[in-house]
Amino acid sequence: MDKNFILYFIILAIYIGIMVFIAYYSRKKSNTLNSFYLADRGIGPWMTAFAYGTTYFSSVIIIGYAGKLGVLFGLGAVWIGVGNAILGTLLPWLFLAKPTKYYTEKYQIKTMPQFFEKRYNDKNIKLVTGLIVALLLIPYSASVYQGLGALFAAVFSLGGKSADNVFIICVLVLAGITALYVFFGGYFATALSDFVQGFIMLFGIICFVAVVYNNQYIDGIGNAFTRLSALDKSFFPSSGKSVFMLICLILLTSIGPWGLPQTIHKFYAVKDNNSIKRGTIISTGFCAVIGISAYLAGATSILFGDAINYSSLVATGSFDDIMPAMMTTVLPPILIGVMIILVLSASMSTLASLSLSSSGAITIDIYQGYIRKDAPDKKVNLITRVVSVIMIMLSALIAIFKPIGIVELMSISWGTLAGCLLGPYVLGLRFRKMNKYGAWASVIGTIIITATFVGLGFAPKFENSIVFGIKNSPVIGVICMTYSVIITPIVSLITNKLYKLEIPEKENYKDFVFNK
Repeated sequence: MDKNFILYFIILAIYIGIMVFIAYYSRKKSNTLNSFYLADRGIGPWMTAFAYGTTYFSSVIIIGYAGKLGVLFGLGAVWIGVGNAILGTLLPWLFLAKPTKYYTEKYQIKTMPQFFEKRYNDKNIKLVTGLIVALLLIPYSASVYQGLGALFAAVFSLGGKSADNVFIICVLVLAGITALYVFFGGYFATALSDFVQGFIMLFGIICFVAVVYNNQYIDGIGNAFTRLSALDKSFFPSSGKSVFMLICLILLTSIGPWGLPQTIHKFYAVKDNNSIKRGTIISTGFCAVIGISAYLAGATSILFGDAINYSSLVATGSFDDIMPAMMTTVLPPILIGVMIILVLSASMSTLASLSLSSSGAITIDIYQGYIRKDAPDKKVNLITRVVSVIMIMLSALIAIFKPIGIVELMSISWGTLAGCLLGPYVLGLRFRKMNKYGAWASVIGTIIITATFVGLGFAPKFENSIVFGIKNSPVIGVICMTYSVIITPIVSLITNKLYKLEIPEKENYKDFVFNK
C-alpha cells in the first residue's frame, strides 16, 4: 500500500476521532429542545464567530468557486473574498446580531419562520416559509458534497477503485460523521466542532497559499501578480461583462447570508452583547483570511499550465478539478492531508448548520406549529434529531445520484432562498412600518421570478457566467434579492395607507417592535 495513502488515512482517522469525541462529549448538553437547537443561548464569541464563518464557507468555495472564478477573473476574484468579509460578515454582525438576539430571546423564537409569525402576526407565513426553507436547503446541502469528489478522487486510489466509487465512499463517510455529532449534540456539538474545524481551515489555507506562491511555477507573489496582469488577470478586470458578473457574484455571496436561516441562526444562540462585540471582530477576520486566501490561490491556476493540464481542464469545463490538481502538484503529502481535512471541515460545518435549519423548519415550524401544536418539547427534540439525520442522508443521496431537476436547483437555491427571506427579515427587523403584505409580496414574487426564468429555459449554467444577461444563477439570485428589498417596503407602505393599518409604537430597542 502506498505510504502517502497510509499518511492520509492516519490524518483522517485522527480527525474522525476528534469528531466522534465531540459527539460523545456533547451528548448530555442537548436534553431539551432549547439546548439541542440553540445550546440554551449560551455560546461565546469565539465559538459563535467560527460557527458563522465555517457555515459561510463550505467546500464549494474552496474547491469549486476558487478554481472556477480564478479562471474567469484571475486576481479580480479576490474582491469576492473582500466583499464576503465586509458585506457578508462585518455588516450583518454590526446591524443584525444585537436586535436578532434581543427579540428572538424575548419572544422565545427558535427559527426564522417563527420570527415571521411573531413579527407579522401571521401563522400562514410561518408555514410557507418553513416549507421553503426545508425544500431549498436540501439541494444546497447536496451541492456542498460536490466539492469533495474531485479532491478525494485526486489523492485516493482506494485499491484501484474508480473516482466515482471514491466519491461515493467519501460522501457517505462524511454524512455519517456529520449525522453522528448533530444527532447527539445538536447545536452545541456543531459549534464546538466548528471551532476545531475553523482552526484547521485557517492553518490549511494559509499553508496552501504560502506554498502556491513560492513554488517553481510561480516564483513569488510579485512575479505572480506581474504575470497575471500581463495575461489580463489583474485585480481590475478590463471587460465590462466581467465587471458586471463580478459585482453580481459579490452581491450574491455577500448579501445572501443576511437572509439565510443557517447563518442568522448563530445570532439566536450567542451568549450576550459582549460576545457579539468580540464575535464581530473574530468572525470578520476569519472570513477575510479564508475568502481572500482561497481566491488568491485560485487566481494562479493559469500559471501552472501543463503541470495541471490547465488548458484541458478549462476546455472540458472541469473547473472543480483545478484546485485539487494544484494541491497534488505543489503540496507535500503532509499538507495534502491537511487540505483533505480542510475541505472536510468546511463541508461538515456547513452541512451541520443546514441540517439543523431545515430540520427545525420541519419539526418546530410545521410539525409543532401546525400538525401537533400540543406536542411536548421532549418529543419534538427527538423528532428534530431524527429529521436532521434524514436531511443529511437525503442530501448525500442527491449528491450521489444527481437526479434531473435537483441538480439545476442546487445552483439557484441560495439566491432564491435569500430572495424570499431577505426583505421580510432585514427590513422587518429594523423598520416598524413593514407589514405582512410586504413580506408575502417578497416570498411569492421571488418564487414566481425564479420559476419564470427556469421555466423559460434560462438554464443556470455557471460555466456561462461571463455572458451578459440573466442566463445564469448569480444574476437570477441578485435579481431575486433586489426584488425582495424593493418590494417589501413598497407594498408595506401602500397597504399601510390603503387599509389604514396601525403602526406600532416604538419599543425599547431602536425603532423596531412586533406588530400587536
